[in-house]
Amino acid sequence: MTHRSTHIATMEYAFRATLTNIVVANLIYSTMFILIQEPAAYGLFPNFYKNNSWWLGKVSMMQAVPCTVATGALQVFMAINRLSALVNPTKHLQIWNEARVRRGLFSIWLTIAILCIPLIYPIEGSHYEFVSPIKAVGLGFVILGTLPNVVYQTLAMISGALFEITALSIYLFIGCRMKRLKKLPQSAISATVAAVLVSTGAFLLMIVMVPDVLAARIAGKAIWSDEMFYALFKFANAYNNAIAPWVMVIHYSNVRFSFAVKSIFD
Repeated sequence: MTHRSTHIATMEYAFRATLTNIVVANLIYSTMFILIQEPAAYGLFPNFYKNNSWWLGKVSMMQAVPCTVATGALQVFMAINRLSALVNPTKHLQIWNEARVRRGLFSIWLTIAILCIPLIYPIEGSHYEFVSPIKAVGLGFVILGTLPNVVYQTLAMISGALFEITALSIYLFIGCRMKRLKKLPQSAISATVAAVLVSTGAFLLMIVMVPDVLAARIAGKAIWSDEMFYALFKFANAYNNAIAPWVMVIHYSNVRFSFAVKSIFD
């Protein structure tokens, strides 16, 4: 049993590490959303959020852009890992060894940290008012300056869309090679299915956000009303933040069972 657990851990390290990083990125995003954007949007503690909007606006933009870029990059990283298992299964473990995976994940987070530097200084944050879904005066957060807003929002849309299209294309290619996929070990197949499920959350967010934002920028009119967009975004965001942890729990239930049995007998 110990040998089996070790084999699983070795075989799926890249997948497990990437999935864990996606969960962490979603957790950071959700924490910022729950503590900052959600209460302010419903008009709770307005004086606090107004007085601190100079830095909360920065944090909100960090949530909206770097966290989005991180999740998208990790999704592509995971998709490439699953493609490697399909195309070159004999050298897959050699290519995706622990050292290379750690360097790849570190590079992604280093890029995210660099993206956050201008938001720390010199960019300033601010707020604006709108009518919340409960008809109260809610607050939204922005960063000051047209250029920083355009740069960061464009970066989030373009990179998010490109990452999701890339990941989706890879999974479609894997789906077209289903006969070859069935010849792989069961653990590789289940990891690929789990990766596809995880990617559906970010893809749903892109479907909700990108067309609406592009329509507003190009045609001057959004596709959905503010109330409809907010409802769709909340649903997509909740699904995206929940799918990765649930996939982790379901996918690794057999591994946890193995360790539980081993601990009982030891």
